[in-house]
Amino acid sequence: MSRFQECFQPQGPRAILISVKPRFAEQIITGAKKVEFRRSWAAEPVGLAVIYSSSPVQRLVGIVQVDGAVVASPATVWTKCISRGPGLQRAELMEYFAGKTQAYGVLLGEVTLPAKPVAPKSLFKGFRPPQSYRYLSAPELRRIGKQFGLVEEPE
Repeated sequence: MSRFQECFQPQGPRAILISVKPRFAEQIITGAKKVEFRRSWAAEPVGLAVIYSSSPVQRLVGIVQVDGAVVASPATVWTKCISRGPGLQRAELMEYFAGKTQAYGVLLGEVTLPAKPVAPKSLFKGFRPPQSYRYLSAPELRRIGKQFGLVEEPE
């Protein structure tokens, strides 16, 4: 069973939509960046993250498997995740985590790309990009999966 299919199972991991700056979204979809640093992270287990590349791109540009997360102090997260291609310099990361005692390094796996980036307003009525992330419902994930060629059956 694929990770995408697992996210539809009642006890399976969740799928989320995350907002990522275009610079980092590009690094994720090319595979150069295999860790996403976050100041906060989901309480429930996450199996997939749909990547929303923020302004000026404003498109869904990829779906990435989430292989876990490192939760520790910012310095420890940096040390444990640097080999995965952090996509930024240590000083930039420490500035991002300023004032935080706990940081998250989300470990990224296989990436699925759409034929072309997807306008989220075509999939979500009244779409608003999440500040950080938001959980996706099964119908939302199914619609996204269709656009990415992962779902063929009707809703």
